[in-house]
Amino acid sequence: MELEKLISHALQVMPPSKRQKALSLNVDMSKVIHMGLNENPYGPSPKAEEAYSSVKEELKYYPDFAATKLKETIAEFYQLKPENVLTGSGSSAMIDMLGITFLNPGDEVLFCAPTYGAFTDMAYLNGAVPVSVPVTKEQKFDLDGMLHAVSEKTKMVIICNPNNPTGTYVSEREIISFLEKLPDHVVTVIDEAYIEFATEPDCCSMTDYLRKNPDVPLLILKTFSKYYGMAGLRVGYALGPEQMILAMRRCSASWNLSVSAQMAAVEAIRDQEYYQKGKELVVAGREYLTGELRSLGCKVYDSQSNFIYFDTGKDPSYIQEQLLLRRIRIGAFACSRVTVGTMEECRYFISQLKEILSL
Repeated sequence: MELEKLISHALQVMPPSKRQKALSLNVDMSKVIHMGLNENPYGPSPKAEEAYSSVKEELKYYPDFAATKLKETIAEFYQLKPENVLTGSGSSAMIDMLGITFLNPGDEVLFCAPTYGAFTDMAYLNGAVPVSVPVTKEQKFDLDGMLHAVSEKTKMVIICNPNNPTGTYVSEREIISFLEKLPDHVVTVIDEAYIEFATEPDCCSMTDYLRKNPDVPLLILKTFSKYYGMAGLRVGYALGPEQMILAMRRCSASWNLSVSAQMAAVEAIRDQEYYQKGKELVVAGREYLTGELRSLGCKVYDSQSNFIYFDTGKDPSYIQEQLLLRRIRIGAFACSRVTVGTMEECRYFISQLKEILSL
């Protein structure tokens, strides 16, 4: 069998996904402290857990493919209409639907690098061309640089805000100014997976802008995986103009949200009091890590997310492997990235990193 003749050309020319990077050490991951994938250590609301546990009698039936109640709950929360809401199995599924719905071979997808690797994968898998502009010296999205890179072939621009893996942000004013300068043939996608962790007043969701400008070609991606502590259930959603959301609903990935995921997500978004308390703990951990990393001589980029991007002056892969030997998993990019864990986990991480840097 000649496998290459069977696989699509798009998949053949796609570089290895950065999201599939394997760790080189043989370590029992069940015994590792997870500070590498930006999960919320405080988990979901007890009300969401109760809803998840209550679905036993429903498992023999298919879910509501339209996720009606969840869409209504999300729409009410953002003061939008259910027709403005699309749901799917996590942010990755939402990004896949973006590519299927809007991209043609040869279209350009514009973003800054580094950012979330799913957008590069989406471009390649749909025959489009990923075009990246470097982030600024402060590791922020370079919106002016992106504007200069827009061409007739640009079909989609991506802004990850706060950005993953850098944790930095661009202000609402900067994003609005950017949107108003884009040509009409461009779809703007703003990935707000971490926006709920932000504390700076001008680091805010673009949902208000969407509400006031219902016809602008703008899609906002959100998730229940991070702030809502439900990464294992895979619930993502998008907000956008009715016509664009209607087009994306033609993708089969929009029908596949499980019964348990839908019910848990409904109760999660209703229990904002629980999550505000969790946010306070995450922010306290973020401030602790930022101060301690700087005291160790690391270059630390101010974060508005639930992770810290920092430079130890050593190879990030080396730091990652040394920490993994000590039961801590973090991320390795051009710099190192550590997720905010519990305060106990944060203190243990700092103690171990201190030893590694002294070697």
